[in-house]
Amino acid sequence: MELRRARHALYLRLAAAHAGPLGPALLGHPELASRYAEAYATCGGAEGLPCQGVGGEPRVCVVRRLEHLAYSALRGGKRRREQERALVEGLLRCIAHLERAFPPEFLPVLEATQTYLEKDLKYLRGEVPPEAWAEEVKAGGTSGPEGA
Repeated sequence: MELRRARHALYLRLAAAHAGPLGPALLGHPELASRYAEAYATCGGAEGLPCQGVGGEPRVCVVRRLEHLAYSALRGGKRRREQERALVEGLLRCIAHLERAFPPEFLPVLEATQTYLEKDLKYLRGEVPPEAWAEEVKAGGTSGPEGA
């Protein structure tokens, strides 16, 4: 249960980091507040995702996906972890696309998000023992995702 709560908190912090102009400050980049609206306004859609071609608004879709993962993390089950794995893989494609679409100043925010997603994906694939991932998430839990 401890790992579930830690993952829940991690995903809520990541969602908050992308949710509004003050979000990048949670990752140590308050100077990006003035550029938030420009960067997060629209997206052409990432290849291989449902949004491809029609695009979307990262300030909505990225945040919603991260929030969905946060609440899913509180629940157990092998099938749920498989669903989470697919969602994390989709988010990684999305973040990779945004790294090319966003202004370069946003790279540290996107890279911090990508780092945590990749680490959680290793846990979801069974490559990292739950205890080790729980300790790592808790260690970064009080200072926020900027430690990634």
